[in-house]
Amino acid sequence: MKLRYVLAVIAALMILFFGAHLDFTNAGENTPEKSAGKQLPNRETLHERLFETREALLVYAATDARYREQYQQFATEMQQRGRWLKFNIRADSDVRDSDLRGTTVYLLGTVASNRWIASVAEQLPLQIRQNSFKLFENTYADSTDLLTFYYPNMRDSTHAVYLITGNSDAHLLRELQRSSRQLFNSAGDYRVQRNGQTLVMGFFSQNPEKMWAFDPENHRDYRADLQIAGGDHYRFYLHGVQFSDAEMTRIRLNHEAKFRQISEFLGIGSAPDSIDYHIFGSFEDKGLVTGNTDLTHIDAEKNAIYSVIRDGIRGDDFCSDARLLLRNHFGEAGKTVLEIGLSIYFSENWHEKGYRYWAARLWDSGNAAPLAEMLDNEQIAQDSPLVMPPLAGSFVAYLLDVWGKQQFLDRYKTWQPTVAEIAKLEAGWHWHLAQLANEFRGQMAADRASFPKFGDFRKGFCFAHEGYQIYNGYLSRKSDAALAKLAEMGGNAVSITPFSFMRDPGKPAFLRFSSGSGSENDESVIHSALTAKSLGMSVMLKPHIWLGGGSWPGDIHMQSDADWQQFFNNYHRWMRHYALMAEMYQIDVLCVGVELAKTTATQGDRWREMIGKLRQLYSGQMTYAANWGDDFEKLSFWDDLDFIGLNCYYPLSDKTAPSDAELRAGVSNIAARVAAIQKKYSKPVLITEIGFTSTPSPWQQPHESARRKPVDLDAQARSYRKSRFRNDATRGLAAGHLLVEVAKLSGIRRQSR
Repeated sequence: MKLRYVLAVIAALMILFFGAHLDFTNAGENTPEKSAGKQLPNRETLHERLFETREALLVYAATDARYREQYQQFATEMQQRGRWLKFNIRADSDVRDSDLRGTTVYLLGTVASNRWIASVAEQLPLQIRQNSFKLFENTYADSTDLLTFYYPNMRDSTHAVYLITGNSDAHLLRELQRSSRQLFNSAGDYRVQRNGQTLVMGFFSQNPEKMWAFDPENHRDYRADLQIAGGDHYRFYLHGVQFSDAEMTRIRLNHEAKFRQISEFLGIGSAPDSIDYHIFGSFEDKGLVTGNTDLTHIDAEKNAIYSVIRDGIRGDDFCSDARLLLRNHFGEAGKTVLEIGLSIYFSENWHEKGYRYWAARLWDSGNAAPLAEMLDNEQIAQDSPLVMPPLAGSFVAYLLDVWGKQQFLDRYKTWQPTVAEIAKLEAGWHWHLAQLANEFRGQMAADRASFPKFGDFRKGFCFAHEGYQIYNGYLSRKSDAALAKLAEMGGNAVSITPFSFMRDPGKPAFLRFSSGSGSENDESVIHSALTAKSLGMSVMLKPHIWLGGGSWPGDIHMQSDADWQQFFNNYHRWMRHYALMAEMYQIDVLCVGVELAKTTATQGDRWREMIGKLRQLYSGQMTYAANWGDDFEKLSFWDDLDFIGLNCYYPLSDKTAPSDAELRAGVSNIAARVAAIQKKYSKPVLITEIGFTSTPSPWQQPHESARRKPVDLDAQARSYRKSRFRNDATRGLAAGHLLVEVAKLSGIRRQSR
């Protein structure tokens, strides 16, 4: 996100609340500091040092000849894979003590295979032995136990050392192949994993008086949260979530009944192994334990399912259970749509209303995907995880009607339809979808009529996703605390922003959905929206395209009509996903675009067409966040939207040191521009972004980056005080009072660091 999109208030709250305590379990007594007497740098200083040099020494295990080649191969892959960080790789046998100074050091291997791990660990607050390690008075001796550990390097404390180790080289190498990203980018200063799941993790104190000491407030012990409940075909593991006996019985009986139903359908005779079903009370806990923040996911190798159940959203709809049984019994389908569709066919209350309802909504609104796209394994894998599953479920239901169960199962692994067969099936499937739409017609109308409205007066913040390590992003407790503080300050609205990426602003490209466990993925966006709504806030969903190479959304411009059509096809597919999400979770406002100035200047008709299709799917109110200037003042389709949206970065003055009167005159000029557009379209105006950097003379170019500029908080405060739209600046407007009030919505720029 460009820096001007990220707010100073949010950045401050990140520091104030995201650095505060989590509700962690005390792990034991404080460990004596082995580095007593040394003045150690804090975590931020160590991180900055790494970002400055963008180089690190990766020392891989070579002492044990059995594993040398595998470690070397992995280290080489890390070296080749690195983008912003350059790894200098060395075998432990080729490294001298002096080489461990003057750089950030990564040590990879076990105490048996990497001779430097034991030596370095002697100066750290932990003990590593052959086949075990000890951390905070707890010993970990399972062969699958792994440890990641970040700390100042006692040989050169101006840099950090990062240990990636464990009790078994064989297991460590397996996990490196399976989830190297999780091990190399582990959230927390330390983390212990067993069988790929987190047991404990946390952060050392950054209090100057206790720098790098054990901090019980920032330590989490997941072992203490675990409860186990049994069933005929399931073992339920409850992670930090409490159910009444009646609710747990209902969950167990429902899963057992569904299990028998699909087992009978698939013809599974003998009872398969019991499924380990892990239930989490939060996405954050699920992500920190498993490295995956999806609502639900399977691990076929472990015959396990991991789901979240929390207020407003549940992952125990049996879709994952069905998929796991299909994988175990049939393997992968020849066409992915069959596996997705059959899994959801057996689900219950998928996203509350069930897959049949959502398939009907997509069809009835003109937003269903073509069958050819659904039959393309690559396409369906990267397309919307909200749009494709209900459509796939309805397609499988149709196939079962026309083929019957046995023919469907016979074709499951090998079916490759011809073009003619696809056309025939698509016609029949469309008839099936039309019947679904008729079935749900009354419910769809009632849902549209009862959808929440944004209201006339909202003041709030652009709530930015600042952290990418699960514990500090949208789905974290720290984010919840920040939202609560915003509500306490009087804020009654937030915008939430997921991203996609385009590498080249002149070429159409598939717009991917954020899916990484630490990113602005669907679960994190939904979690933040539900949390904000529980605090009485209205929510705007504001998807945004990020471009590399110094470009911004206003640079997007295609070179031919065919490219423009492809761009809008891709853009509609991307925005359709968020329109459906906003409908599912009753998000008050959908912002259909952000600062796409060259697209709006020349492609007004295509914008109108897309907005019309999205309106049929989404029942809430819509806006577009126009860039200040021509994008705002010359936009041709404001009458198709509910709000006129403005990212308001008009300069207040071109002078370095203007008087208060000159700043107020600048504000009056801006207000007049806004009033003219409001009067022309008779629509309320929403200031979707506004802000000033904490730099000298921020009123000159409010949109400019604050990087490498000195801090001037007084100038920033002065800009805000003088930039309020006053009643006299907008007098005479039909909706002037609404303009003045709604114009207070949105953000404050991030202060420079």
